[in-house]
This record gives sequence, structure tokens and C-alpha cells, in this order.
Amino acid sequence: GQAADAGDAVADLRDAADRESAQTIASALVAKTITITAKAGSEGKLFGSVTTGDIAQAIHAQANISIDRKKLHVEQIQSLGTYSVAVKLHADVEFPVSVEVVKA
Repeated sequence: GQAADAGDAVADLRDAADRESAQTIASALVAKTITITAKAGSEGKLFGSVTTGDIAQAIHAQANISIDRKKLHVEQIQSLGTYSVAVKLHADVEFPVSVEVVKA
């Protein structure tokens, strides 16, 4: 089982690196508010909804950070306003990002 042990050590190192990079991303994003423009009616109701894909694109455009949309967790966004999006980058690193949906 020595080969397996060596593999585990590598996995632990990689995990630590992942956690560190996740924390770096977390601290960069927590301070930001990501703005998304969406078409909305007079009541502030969106035509359609803002998806995690939209949020991931906006984060990339505004913070220059790529996050897989599968790591973003948010209630359905169907009206204008500010939302807290949970980002889970790592088992130990979960943080909220403020997303402001404004009228296009």
C-alpha cells in the first residue's frame, strides 16, 4: 500500500493548495458587489430570471475570477434588487457574494 500512501500525500497537498486559492478568491469577492443588468418591467419584475450562468459570467467580467456556475447557489432571482449568492469553492470555503440586479 505504499503507492496509495504517496498518492494520499499528494492529494493532501493539492487540497491545501485548493483551499488556499479558494480563500484568496473568497476574500477578493466578498468585498465586491457584482452588478448584473436585466430587462425588467415597471414593477421591477424581470423578464425571465437571472441564472447562475449569468452570475458566473458577471463575476468573470467584473472580478476577473472564473467560478464554475455549479458552485453558485442562489434562490431564484426574478426581480431587481440585491441578492446574496452562496459560493462553495471547497468543502471548507463557502462565502456569500453580493449580486445587485439593476434594470438594463
